[in-house]
Amino acid sequence: MSKNKKINIKVLAQKLGLSVSSVSRALNGYDNISQQTKDKIFKTAKKYNYFPDLNARRLASKKNDTISFISSIDPEAPDHVVLQFLAGITIGIKNTNTELVTKFCLNEDEEMNYFKKLISTGQADKFIFYKIKKNDERVTFLNERGIKFVTWGRTNKQKDHAWIDLDNKKSIELLMNKLSNNGHKRIAFINVHRSFNYGAQRKIAYESSVKNLQLQFSNEYYQDSLIETVESGSALTSYLLGLKKPPTAIICSHLRFFTGCLLKCQDLKLNIGHDISVVGFNDQDSYLSSQNLTYISHPLMEMGKRSVKMLQDLDQDIPISKVSTLIEPILNEGTSDKIKKSKLR
Repeated sequence: MSKNKKINIKVLAQKLGLSVSSVSRALNGYDNISQQTKDKIFKTAKKYNYFPDLNARRLASKKNDTISFISSIDPEAPDHVVLQFLAGITIGIKNTNTELVTKFCLNEDEEMNYFKKLISTGQADKFIFYKIKKNDERVTFLNERGIKFVTWGRTNKQKDHAWIDLDNKKSIELLMNKLSNNGHKRIAFINVHRSFNYGAQRKIAYESSVKNLQLQFSNEYYQDSLIETVESGSALTSYLLGLKKPPTAIICSHLRFFTGCLLKCQDLKLNIGHDISVVGFNDQDSYLSSQNLTYISHPLMEMGKRSVKMLQDLDQDIPISKVSTLIEPILNEGTSDKIKKSKLR
């Protein structure tokens, strides 16, 4: 047989001396097939020009085997970190028959309508999404219809759905302890809005750390914003530094707030790590990564890849409680958490 002529899975299995079931499971990325066997199957499939008949597979299973990632975005402030997460999803579905549909919407209503469209037309049977709110309409909608999904982030009813999320409590504690150990007593926090559950979790962790570390507290030291832009970070920093007793350190809960805070400090001729401490969250190789900063990051690509495995586990009826995953924060240590002792007054 010419290796350029397409063969079916039965013939491929015969050539390999394996069962059709074993070949199918290997091609679909299941873990109970050894890597050595998978490599042999993929090599032979490539040699004989085998690729799965997706239409036949879908008709047989009555499933699309399609993951959809949908999110609303602000064109004025695009969230570039999502590309790393999507890259991880792409790696996760590599060498499987699963397809990925990605849709970015301009507002939450448009996003919700697209969820409904994909479900009503049967174009997707699994979903991954993020920017999770405490009570999230998407979670309720999908649960009511028995559709499998994984959220990047948690609702306040985290036992009701499968999720993958950073340990927000631990991430804030790491930054607060670092600053406190350097002598800071007045630490401000510029946070994402508390309507997002990770914003609410970080706010609780900040307030708890202030109390546990016996720091000076002022309601003005906590600021949050729905507008996640560099300009917002700059404006909130200006407000904090204009207080009668300004903070000696600022934590920024979003990379754009982080950038805005640093730029405002530079405008005011403040030397980061000498006159003031600025730390925060950063998940992309950008301006921030070159500034010798102290910050928390996520293993975003690995999280995207793992979210695919979580959907596969849900397909195998593994309980939600065993699927959901809390990710350890990564503390990247620079010099921006330090300050000259004479400034700590």
